[in-house]
Amino acid sequence: MTSELLIAVFSGLMLLLALIDLLSFFVFKRHINLKSIIVSMGMLGTFIGIAIGLWEFDTQNIVGSMPILLEGLKLAFITSIVGMGLVIFLSILQAKPKKKEESITYLLLQIKQGLETLNQSIDKRLETVNQTLVTKLDKVEQNTNQSLAAILDTVNQLKTDIYQRRSRFTKLSLEGQVLPEEATQWAAVVDNQTGLIWEIKTNDGGLQDSKHTYNWCKPNGKIVGPKNEEQCQGCRCNTLAYVQAINKISLAGYSDWRIPTLDEFKSLVKDQSGIDKRYFPNIYPAWYYTTTPHPKKNNILYYFSFDNNRLAGGIGRQHMLLTTRPR
Repeated sequence: MTSELLIAVFSGLMLLLALIDLLSFFVFKRHINLKSIIVSMGMLGTFIGIAIGLWEFDTQNIVGSMPILLEGLKLAFITSIVGMGLVIFLSILQAKPKKKEESITYLLLQIKQGLETLNQSIDKRLETVNQTLVTKLDKVEQNTNQSLAAILDTVNQLKTDIYQRRSRFTKLSLEGQVLPEEATQWAAVVDNQTGLIWEIKTNDGGLQDSKHTYNWCKPNGKIVGPKNEEQCQGCRCNTLAYVQAINKISLAGYSDWRIPTLDEFKSLVKDQSGIDKRYFPNIYPAWYYTTTPHPKKNNILYYFSFDNNRLAGGIGRQHMLLTTRPR
């Protein structure tokens, strides 16, 4: 229901009551005094108008909420004015002064009292509206300040995070040349915090495909493993054969690639919840071999997962990610 329709309804009802009051006084000679009801209806329209204006007032969208608020205030003021005006009009018509001079004086007094009452009513309504707006605006200001502070903290944290991550890793080509940050293909990554160089897995089904898994084999290590699958053809080879194959092609200009220790894997994800996918885009979410043996279980190696940096142990078929250090 629009404010114009509500204004028409309230005004029509108050006019009807005024007409009944007027006819009962002059025609039926049995006065039905309805002026207090007319005043009450005017006040009711005032409060309904204020309620309508504030009902859908959005502190997050003050500009968009102003038309609704003003529509409600229009109803509030007009119904108040109509009610007070009708009461003043009825009081003047129904007055019975004894003399002409008293009639004029009484008329002026009635007008003055009516205007004072109307002015007081308007002042009260304005004060109510002003207090409500001040409260709403204070809340908006408080929420805005808190939101701006939170946004500023987030932006600063994001800037710090981007700077630290982008300055931490450097991309290398297949020949070992430093590539720009914008490079879309790279063979290895230098961790500038630890100095370690890490191979980059692929997803092309080739030698370094991230989905390949390997049997453990290290003849000179504490845990030897079965010596089988000595030739890398796709994913069917052991860890020794894979390391030899990577060193044979001198990936990124290095030929001393090896399986990392558990601590080296942990250093790669230090201060992070997982590996940085901007530099390691094809890491498969699974377990990766380390060369660190379990301290309490014989023939068991630690596995490392980049999924929440978890640990496990075993000697089964797992994934590999190699590392080396600059010479």
